[in-house]
Amino acid sequence: MYSSAQNTDSVFLPFVHPFGTKGIPLLRATVGGMDLDLPVDTGSTGLLIGAPLLPEIGPDEGTPVHHYFTSSNILYRARLVELSVTFHGPGGSNATAEVPVLVVDESEVCPWYDPNVDTFECPYNPNHPKPVLRDTSKITYMGVGFGRNGLADGQPSASPRANPFLNIIAINGKAPPPSSFGLGYTISTQGVTLGLTRENTEGFSFMPLKRGKTHHEDPRDWAMVEMCFSVAGQGNNCGTALIDTGIEHMYLRTDVGVETPNITIRNPKKDGFAKWVRRVSLGTPITVGFPSLDDSAPARYSFTVGQQSPLAPSHVIPEIQRAPPYINTGRNFLFGYSIAFDAFLGRFGFRPVTGGSSSKRFKAEMHPRSVI
Repeated sequence: MYSSAQNTDSVFLPFVHPFGTKGIPLLRATVGGMDLDLPVDTGSTGLLIGAPLLPEIGPDEGTPVHHYFTSSNILYRARLVELSVTFHGPGGSNATAEVPVLVVDESEVCPWYDPNVDTFECPYNPNHPKPVLRDTSKITYMGVGFGRNGLADGQPSASPRANPFLNIIAINGKAPPPSSFGLGYTISTQGVTLGLTRENTEGFSFMPLKRGKTHHEDPRDWAMVEMCFSVAGQGNNCGTALIDTGIEHMYLRTDVGVETPNITIRNPKKDGFAKWVRRVSLGTPITVGFPSLDDSAPARYSFTVGQQSPLAPSHVIPEIQRAPPYINTGRNFLFGYSIAFDAFLGRFGFRPVTGGSSSKRFKAEMHPRSVI
């Protein structure tokens, strides 16, 4: 239950396609006078749109910036321009945000890019041909995640100032009073709800978040959610987690000394730069709990790699052992739990999916008990 009964303003935004059928979920929006379908990615922060899609933005407008996504190895060269973004819901309902947008002029895949050293250019690599520039007329990407703002991403101020979901200036054409707008959002397989109220957070179990790196500058900045996981029954790997709607697979990093059963296979991606890749072995059991594996955890689920289960990722990629442990669940987590981010109180919530066919499609250990 939400803490303030005064919060009444919210808007529901349904996904363009049924969740999980066509990759990253999309929302209908208007940016710079252009109607676009914007991907909802909780694994990054900031809005990127190819320059050809925004013809009203002049070629010299904005501040030059660069951005690199480690998950996709894509480098963007862009200009930061302040724009309004209007999201469209059913029956003419809408919500408008005002954020800095990366208007992308050039982009390329650069797997050997080092975000700690490199900046605007993909460095020369004698073992690979020069990367080919991507078609910027097809680039639309919207990151709405939190706890992702690091100096290495080329946008040290990306979160939360650039998060469209946290910079709403109007609901249905009117500015919502701060006293009636709960700063945050919920995401389910049905869509996104902007603005937290007592009604739309009913049934969620919340856990507190630690302060983010720039919380002293912006109180909306919170660290990633805490979790623990076991792999093949080994260890109590505790660190942070990312529930990432941007991918369908999982990344998993165990603590030092905890082995992950894995195999090396030929890269299934035809355009992949690596010929061989590692995967967690089929048949490996994995259990994840938030914030722990205790029975009192607000959310906990288990799956076996390779077995059919809606919550299970398409595959699991093991990372090199390093403290602290980390896990990226991938988007299939939402088949078991809806999620809520409260950017005002600094908490993250889980609500188990129940009723209808959804409850029959997965097996998850559900513990709807608040720890705050």
